[in-house]
Amino acid sequence: MPTETFDFVIPLFKVRWNTQAVMEGLTQHYQPRTIHIITPTTEAEPLREQAKRWQTAPIVVHEEEPFFNRVGLSKDTICAELDLGESLYTPGWFYQQLLKLGAYEGIPELSEWYLVWDSDLLPVATWPIFQAVEGTVQHPFALLQSNETGNAKIVDTWANWIRSVLKVEPITDGAGTFIPHHMWFKQSHLRAMAERVQAYYGSTEHWLKLMMRSANEFGTYGEYWIYSSWVAAIAPADLAFHPYADYGATTERFFDDGTGLFSATLKSSPALSELGDEPFSPSYEVVSAFIEAEYGTDPLPSSLSFESSPRHLKKDEKNMHIEESRSRWNPRMVEPTASV
Repeated sequence: MPTETFDFVIPLFKVRWNTQAVMEGLTQHYQPRTIHIITPTTEAEPLREQAKRWQTAPIVVHEEEPFFNRVGLSKDTICAELDLGESLYTPGWFYQQLLKLGAYEGIPELSEWYLVWDSDLLPVATWPIFQAVEGTVQHPFALLQSNETGNAKIVDTWANWIRSVLKVEPITDGAGTFIPHHMWFKQSHLRAMAERVQAYYGSTEHWLKLMMRSANEFGTYGEYWIYSSWVAAIAPADLAFHPYADYGATTERFFDDGTGLFSATLKSSPALSELGDEPFSPSYEVVSAFIEAEYGTDPLPSSLSFESSPRHLKKDEKNMHIEESRSRWNPRMVEPTASV
């Protein structure tokens, strides 16, 4: 299996019960050079202390508020461009997208190809992130979200952004979406895309400010679909992905902020039954052993996505993603197979 030196970039709003397991899992499966975590200032120092006890690749913690100071910008100056009024989306939601797309602006010596990973996505029976094709190394991601469900209005808005700003066609797939909760980014393609954003606005202002401003015009945008559509148009050889059937068909997504069915069952397992007053922060070794025991002879999921927003408990069934509705850890949809 071909490999190369690379870094992870992970925006993290808050250290949660599953953060240690995700970081250790990424290290075990993928052996990165560095894991760069971008988090609010209030989270930064506690995270640095906690991470010292984790079994991970070197973790570098960056504070999100001054992250773009190297290019003369702050979180406040970028978010000040947003004027949506009442909206489902917060400035922070857009800003975390810019942290992914613009990580190279804030991290000196970041790898040319860097892998962004959503902080709540736990790798289990996971996918290869390198593959050799005709003597070259490709950087595949996995399609993890079915296109059979989702908000058509939002999808149309994202597609309109891509066509209008980038002047390319949105990439599509017969089974999966290009919102895969992780993505390989190449710096040279991101720099070219930034120039296209400036060209659309006829402006030499920094592209990060223009990206935030574009939300006023379009209402929303989606970073993963933006980037993958851009690369599909300008450098298709650099876009590689595993079909939804390979890994998306077994991934699961469910609410669990530390009080959900998965974590409750894990807490009652022998490995954690004597936790006492210690903080609930299980290792990847403990979590993966628990998953293997719970699934038994059933196929293991490729990944588990632990959603922390309570809105996932309020969704109508018609608005649920397939990955949510089929999960054994979604108490609203499935009778639990585990004993709690």
